Amino acid sequence: MDKPVRIALIPGDGVGSEVMAEALPCLDWARDRGRRIETERFPFGADHCLATGETLPDAAFLDLRDGFDAILFGAVGDPRLPDGRHAEAILLRLRQDLALTVNFRPCRSWGPGARLGLDLEVFRENTEGPYCLQGSTEPGRAVDLAVHTEPAVRRLLQAAFQRAGQRNRPLTLAHKANVLKHGHGLWMRVFEDLRSDHPGVSARGMHADALLCALVQDPAPFGIIAADNYLGDLISDLCAAFIGGMGVAPSLSWAPHRPFRCSVLAEPVHGSAPDIAGKGLANPVGMVLSTALLFRHLGWEPEASALETAVSRALASGAKTPDLGGTLSTQAMGLAIRDHLPH
Repeated sequence: MDKPVRIALIPGDGVGSEVMAEALPCLDWARDRGRRIETERFPFGADHCLATGETLPDAAFLDLRDGFDAILFGAVGDPRLPDGRHAEAILLRLRQDLALTVNFRPCRSWGPGARLGLDLEVFRENTEGPYCLQGSTEPGRAVDLAVHTEPAVRRLLQAAFQRAGQRNRPLTLAHKANVLKHGHGLWMRVFEDLRSDHPGVSARGMHADALLCALVQDPAPFGIIAADNYLGDLISDLCAAFIGGMGVAPSLSWAPHRPFRCSVLAEPVHGSAPDIAGKGLANPVGMVLSTALLFRHLGWEPEASALETAVSRALASGAKTPDLGGTLSTQAMGLAIRDHLPH
């Protein structure tokens, strides 16, 4: 008999716990269908940091790394910790120290408010670039370093090329190698190297500013977009606007080379939204769809497809939270989605 999949739950801050609460019944539903799942909840976030001074202790990180198969994550960010140190020590550490290089952000027309027929995917490098948190500040001068290494760039681009080949979609690399000659020059060299290994993939590089302009004018011709950490963040957030906003945008991060047992993390694209936390206004769709991406990564295609179909049918039936122009609470929206799951 297969071993159970162990999933760590980290709701985090703000609306993270509210949307996480709507993902947990989806795990229960998968259990009812025969999937063996074990979960454990972890308290790490602003409340825990303020109460104990802890962010993500080394012992807890090692437990997550070696004792779990996946992490389901809510959101981090709290105005009581305006420097964001706990967010860096929790989420950025998980991404970097678990080597979750590939951040996958699909943008599909899930329901009303989205551009009809839109289906593009962003592959964002998740551990480097200017988000490596290296730099300095001194009077009258500030420096943020952007670090790019060939292993991370190659892993991200290889995943993007593979996906483009599987789906027979064009691949576009967003870059600014015309200005960032060293870092993005590396991206272009690796891109050209991999392009020769994937002759069946229609692939091109495109200056990021021109790409953003073209996306706003018409996103339909784009299939797969690959980018570094910074550009990928901006591009995927723009793409979320095409599908109804950040509340419906899912993501999945993974380590293709699987250096540790825990090699995948699912989280909605949206942040902790402290202005609406505790009011039942958050949209759980992004979290539910992120759970679907996790199911697919685990090889559970029937459950992944059923969750995505349930989201589409719920939205098509008129179920919407306030961000989409509706009136449903977070909990009511989660229930509306689950009403469309097969039993």
